[in-house]
Amino acid sequence: MMYNQFLSEISTIRCEESDLSFLKGNPFHFRCGIYLICTQGRGVVSTGVQQYELDEQTELIFLTGALMELLSSSADFKVTMLVFPNEVFLKAMLPIDTPYFNYTHEHPCYRHTADERSQKTWREVKLWMEMAQMLFGGQPRQFREQLEYNFLQSLLMWLFNTIQEKLALVNQYSRKQMLCHRFMQLVRECSMKQHQVAFYAGELCITPRYLHQITVEYLGGKTPKQLIDEQLVAEIKVLLNKPELSVTEIAEQLSFADQSYLTRFFKKSTGMSPKEFRQRRNV
Repeated sequence: MMYNQFLSEISTIRCEESDLSFLKGNPFHFRCGIYLICTQGRGVVSTGVQQYELDEQTELIFLTGALMELLSSSADFKVTMLVFPNEVFLKAMLPIDTPYFNYTHEHPCYRHTADERSQKTWREVKLWMEMAQMLFGGQPRQFREQLEYNFLQSLLMWLFNTIQEKLALVNQYSRKQMLCHRFMQLVRECSMKQHQVAFYAGELCITPRYLHQITVEYLGGKTPKQLIDEQLVAEIKVLLNKPELSVTEIAEQLSFADQSYLTRFFKKSTGMSPKEFRQRRNV
């Protein structure tokens, strides 16, 4: 998998094996769907505010895109990664029920268990990815558009049918834990535009005080504002890696009042100004 391929606009489905090294120290916001499975080794992937430990038999899925950065990995770390354009996803999802999408949004990472049912599902997952590599890993084929639509819709329908075995784990969560999952999902999706705790509490139909209580209890003692700011810092880093964007343009994209406010926020969070961060990246 070439670095430049995945940092360009995703216009077709692609599936390749990778060690994700092109994301090491280089956070990138994918504007497309991502489905990857870890086939060997271990790695830690960050989405800004959340980290996911990936080892063999782990799935990670973001149906409408996500910020991703590889924080660490073993020498033998390997994934099979499928990326698909949002237009194909929107067309493929039409006949599929919403519970699947709610589940994947709130629980994007799943590690297969040792029981036979889960092991059977894992073997089938690998077959799906092998088929994706066969269809979309090489040169363009005839009927590419129809192949992409048919494959992705069939894969999503099949994944929908695996939810029951995964829900057994989800049903063990308390209401507070479920709210945490939903909060983190909202932060991933909305932090570029929404920086205040009140917005997220309102979306969850709870008070800011109650949201504070549950994040401190279940998310390592961190407050909602700390978590929102962590995601926002990651989004700023992604945009600072694009030299064609000025700090003023980045401030506008991320709904800061002006570039000076963004600069103060970023320096307080990282100890570096945006300019210093860019210079450090170019060393």
